[in-house]
Amino acid sequence: MSDYLDINNEELLKDFFSEAEQQVDVLESNILVIENDPSNHDAIDEIFRAAHTLKGGSATVEMKELAEFTHVIEDLLDVIRSGSVGVTEDVVDMLLQSLDVIKAMLSARQEGSIYKKDVSAIVNSLRSMIPSSGKKAGKAPASAPEKKAAPAKKAAPAPVATDADIAGLLTEYEVLEMKESLPPEYTVYVVKVKFDESNLMNSVGGIQVYAALKQQGEILKTDPEFDVLYDDEFHENVLYIVASPSDVATMTETATISDVTLEVSVSVLNLASLDASNASSSAAEKSTAAASASSAVSAFETESNDTDEEEDSYTADAPESETKAPALAKKARPDAASNGHSASSSVLRVDARRIDYLMNLVSETVIVKASFNQNALQFSELMTEFQQAESASHEQLRKLFDRIPDYLDDIQNGANVKDIKKEINTEYTGMFEIFNNFAASMKGAVTKFRAATQNLGRITGELQEGVMKIRMVPISQIFNRFPRLVRDLSRELNKKVRLVIEGEETELDKSVVEDLLDPIMHCVRNALDHGIETPEERKKAGKPEEGTILLKASNEGSMIVIEIADDGHGIDVEAVKKKAINRGLIHPGKNLTDVEAYQLIFEPGFSTADKISNISGRGVGLDVVKTHIEKINGTVTIASTPNVGSRFIIRLPLTLAIIQDSWSRSARKFTRSP
Repeated sequence: MSDYLDINNEELLKDFFSEAEQQVDVLESNILVIENDPSNHDAIDEIFRAAHTLKGGSATVEMKELAEFTHVIEDLLDVIRSGSVGVTEDVVDMLLQSLDVIKAMLSARQEGSIYKKDVSAIVNSLRSMIPSSGKKAGKAPASAPEKKAAPAKKAAPAPVATDADIAGLLTEYEVLEMKESLPPEYTVYVVKVKFDESNLMNSVGGIQVYAALKQQGEILKTDPEFDVLYDDEFHENVLYIVASPSDVATMTETATISDVTLEVSVSVLNLASLDASNASSSAAEKSTAAASASSAVSAFETESNDTDEEEDSYTADAPESETKAPALAKKARPDAASNGHSASSSVLRVDARRIDYLMNLVSETVIVKASFNQNALQFSELMTEFQQAESASHEQLRKLFDRIPDYLDDIQNGANVKDIKKEINTEYTGMFEIFNNFAASMKGAVTKFRAATQNLGRITGELQEGVMKIRMVPISQIFNRFPRLVRDLSRELNKKVRLVIEGEETELDKSVVEDLLDPIMHCVRNALDHGIETPEERKKAGKPEEGTILLKASNEGSMIVIEIADDGHGIDVEAVKKKAINRGLIHPGKNLTDVEAYQLIFEPGFSTADKISNISGRGVGLDVVKTHIEKINGTVTIASTPNVGSRFIIRLPLTLAIIQDSWSRSARKFTRSP
């Protein structure tokens, strides 16, 4: 078993937990979708795929209790997908309750233990919703047979790469991975390039071709390896294995760079024949099994092993042999409890295009580095030229000074001054041209150096921007958690509430996102409990029985604005003043503006609730909002209109990583301003 497939591998467990939490989010969001739109077949398919993926992944890392429980949920989802069971309120409630159990199981594993609570009642409820004819069908694989990638058809026959071309470059596993993961329209090419050693920037030729080929598809392998190509050394021959939808002519044209490459040959790599020649039948079976298991971990798309015969009494207890995995999960996530965030929050998912963009910039940086090397060499040669010119100039001056006494004697003896002057001009006029060649060369070198410096400035600026974009994540990572919260709390409070989310694609720094959840959570809970009225109260006020809460994000320059609004009865300013007087926060005779009154509700322990509940009344919510927002250099303001609603407006910097400043000088004092 490879290191990656070993369940003792910490990175494997981190990947699993990250992927599992993503699948849980997909499950929850789509369950809420079908609650409002039971006929949404796309959402039903997404739910089934997520459950199937989660089951396969948990089975791969030997989390048996999670795999078996998810299998029962999958059975119910299968009959829902087939239309045998309709999406009712009871079904949605049971799916959400089951999802809470999955979250608890994952949380227990992350903390290094196994979920021990009896879930037999939930399992029996899930099974009771499955028609008798559908129970067996639930076990059958529902996914369509996986299509095997076929070589792309070419307009003209292309040379086929021989085993000698790639001898020792590709392992059996890599070949299998290519066959299973590459799209059918992609062809795998072997691109062999010979570089021109006489090129002044020959050490970066391999990177230049790499960057060019990257535009045509995916580079799977290079020989020498990329890290070796990155070194400032010349490599005469480089081999690239590239997967691309382009044809041979396009690949050849792309890899050919004037004054850099001498020869380029492109041939097609036949994966089928390569796989057959690389391994015997037994070895191929072993490699296929490994590749299949690896696919289950990285993409969570394999099916779990058939579970044992189902029993009427179902519990999540696991045998002693499974205690190894929890310990490893605890080791893989040592800071989960200490930092207050899930350890998966340290995992950052980045769009591959942004990584490619940075790779291109790194390639340009290597080229600029070679330019600076050339500039350094040129300046060294210019220094030698300057020293030679300086020596020649000194020699000419010495000769001139030595001849001056003779010229003076000649003048005293009656020689014509014009003749002496003409002789001096004839003999020493070259002194004024000694530095001409050096000056011209120096001017050219400085021009090249200035261009390289400007290019480096541009690249570093784009690198900074690119790295900052990598840190940027959509605020939907937070917003997507609130539909479930609003649904559950509105039921608990006997209110009808509709959540509207806008601007969820707005991006901000990940470090800011991690600190935003609690403040927004408290604002939404406050809107549900204090803002939105009951259906009866809304009806009397001439409003629709269903209230609305708006979650909106938008950009304003270098700031992000988050708005939490409701169409409830607004903030009762008089009640706020009365409470503030009772607590001794203000004098009874003090006149407060509405804005000043709004600020009072951020005071620690301040609440206008008549009684304490598990939702509000203790006065800790909005105090937390203000504290958290100010900690990340943000501000929070309130706007409210009686019987119309309230708005909490949060303004935050897009990122906390780099803030550009401008410097000014006054006398001997420097001043910095953002």
